[in-house]
Amino acid sequence: MAGEDSGLDVAYLSTEFPPQVFGGLGVYVENISRELAALGNRVTVFSLGQPDLKRRESCGGVEVVREVPASMRDALEVFFSSQTLAWGDGLNLLCDLISYNQQSAARILESGQFCLCVAHDWLGLPGGLAVRGKVPLIYHVHGTEVGRSEQPNPQLVELEVRGAALADAVLTVSHAMKCELVGLGVDENKIRVCHHGVDSQKFAPKNARPKRVEQLRRQFGIGSDDQVVLFLGRMEPVKGVRQLLEAVPAVRDRHPGAKLIMVGQGTMRDWAASEAARLGGVSLVDRFISQQEKIDLYFLADLCVFPSLYEPFGIVALEAAAMARPAVVGAAGISGLREIVENPSAPKPTGVHVNPKDPSDIAWGINMALDDSERLKRWGKNARQRASESFTWQAAAKKTLEVYEETVSSRA
Repeated sequence: MAGEDSGLDVAYLSTEFPPQVFGGLGVYVENISRELAALGNRVTVFSLGQPDLKRRESCGGVEVVREVPASMRDALEVFFSSQTLAWGDGLNLLCDLISYNQQSAARILESGQFCLCVAHDWLGLPGGLAVRGKVPLIYHVHGTEVGRSEQPNPQLVELEVRGAALADAVLTVSHAMKCELVGLGVDENKIRVCHHGVDSQKFAPKNARPKRVEQLRRQFGIGSDDQVVLFLGRMEPVKGVRQLLEAVPAVRDRHPGAKLIMVGQGTMRDWAASEAARLGGVSLVDRFISQQEKIDLYFLADLCVFPSLYEPFGIVALEAAAMARPAVVGAAGISGLREIVENPSAPKPTGVHVNPKDPSDIAWGINMALDDSERLKRWGKNARQRASESFTWQAAAKKTLEVYEETVSSRA
């Protein structure tokens, strides 16, 4: 229920919260929950725990409850269908998620304090569906199984569609994602769009460490006349890793001093390392990097490239923009990136849209951007202005809160 003073009591079901951050979901939940708390609301994040993490703590005004799973795989397997058993080792994750969701749902219902539950992606959806009879439910879609997987699991697809049908409202991260959800049969009238934000005070050129940037130049063999192109993301097919590396020769033909730095981990790491060695002029950083390291790498770059084949939103593009770095982005298909980056035809361009499935188009976009260094700097200034004015966490929180209040009122 809402507090007697003001604000909402909101329960979040999110498998990610610092220090467990694996992607954009963790970044989003951390920032939006703190901004909502700053607006006078009470947010409790029920997250997936580990034995070495605190079970309960307050982080920036946000209460965090970490549930440590107690897997019941030995017992549950006898009830699984052959389709479920085909998950193999993935069954360990499934059983952990069942335990996490059950524990979280039980605590939410037992407390009786919450006026709203928000389930982030299908990972938190079972718990959200368990409480929806007594607590209004928003299903917050950051991505779909159909979009992120080359071979979508039909059970997860069914769960996502069912969750969208049963939830009181569906919140998603871009208009591109809204179109995808409508295509899956979700009621368009239930869907609300709220973009993510970026902290332009943290992600700012002034926060780069000059000495460290010079060390990176030496480490990657970057000369004074070289141009640095930065990719930051998971080393997975959906991020356009293969197409980007296939575009490198055409970029190097036109811009011999172009150096590509790729930062990320994933299943394509070994293949990417082999291609980088073959191509030359490509460096890999295949480890988790801190926020400060990201800031230094953004500052080092002249241009960022995010050629995702599927990207519900794309927080990295916002971070790059806040760092005054233009970007070449995949803009075909489901792409929130095209809602962040303004094409050269716009009044204030911030980068280039390309077809991420076509290496030649990626190369064209990178070459076009690198052709004019002064224009590139102007695009970077435009990008920072756009990020600072249109994509703040404060604005994201206010719009999100409107959706929350609308949902609670509709069930009152």
